[in-house]
Amino acid sequence: MIYFMFMMAFMVFFLVFKHILSSLISLEFMALAMFSMFSLSPMLLKSEMYSSFLFISIVVCEAALGLSLIILWVRKKGNDLFITF
Repeated sequence: MIYFMFMMAFMVFFLVFKHILSSLISLEFMALAMFSMFSLSPMLLKSEMYSSFLFISIVVCEAALGLSLIILWVRKKGNDLFITF
């Protein structure tokens, strides 16, 4: 199921590339699938989950940075289409 989530987000990232926001959402969905994989493996092995918490904190910072860049881009150009690059 997690592999299916990752592959669907990967396909959306490469096939639906008209808007920057849709690309960032698919990247965040891939990160969520990877976090699920990272957090599921320590639970099965009964080990520490510190690496998964570090990963999710980096993903949250990346999402905030991407959203702020999209807001700046939309204020400058007026839309979030890849055509305007």
